[in-house]
Amino acid sequence: DVNAAMARAKDNGAAVYVPDATKSLQGEVDQMNGLVDEKKMKKARKAAEPLLPKVEDLDKQAMDARAKAKADAEAAIKRATDAVGQAKQAEAAKYNAAGLKQAEGKLAEAKALMSDPMKYLEAKKLAEDAERQAKNAREAALAEKRRIEEERRRAEEERRRKEEEARRAEEERLKMFPPTYVVQKGDYLWRISGMQRIYKNPIFWPIIHDANSGKIADPDLIYPGQELTIPRDLSDQQMSNKLYRLWASY
Repeated sequence: DVNAAMARAKDNGAAVYVPDATKSLQGEVDQMNGLVDEKKMKKARKAAEPLLPKVEDLDKQAMDARAKAKADAEAAIKRATDAVGQAKQAEAAKYNAAGLKQAEGKLAEAKALMSDPMKYLEAKKLAEDAERQAKNAREAALAEKRRIEEERRRAEEERRRKEEEARRAEEERLKMFPPTYVVQKGDYLWRISGMQRIYKNPIFWPIIHDANSGKIADPDLIYPGQELTIPRDLSDQQMSNKLYRLWASY
């Protein structure tokens, strides 16, 4: 009866789930069986009588511990499954694919072990590892997304800063080199062309005349209050080439 009870306890996972108690009782069972081998039947029976309830209790402990281990493993697998789901929601597959893959692999192993009642403790450990790796993958993904977002924000700030600098520079340029000029009393095209804020060279007056040919019939006759267009989109070479053509037409 003791040996049969011990076999049942082992079948129920006593060595896995209550190893210390199993090892201790196994020693006593071995001593009992040793007495049987020595044909000391009375002593063997005397040893067996108090041992039987201990082994039966071990069997109950093993079943209780196995049930608890199963529940703990199932709970750990659920937590790991939730953690993997949260990692996916954080786009870990895009930003931390390796970490997510490891977590999914451990979780799959844990689920597979649940088919073996003797592997509940291993399943729980694998599930806990999977949960930890999934959380790490999620945090890594979120950190990478924050880094990318910060880079975008800085790039956008730099773009806006440059646009603002360009706008201010254009305002300053227009102040220094306005695209129009209002004729004042005593002005003439030669004088206007020579102004610092116009072309700084009187010889370019034909370009002003050409740009305002609809307003100026005679280049020698301009009047106060006239708003003249001052071309600003020509390079120095283009200005020189155009001036040459204009001079040739006069």
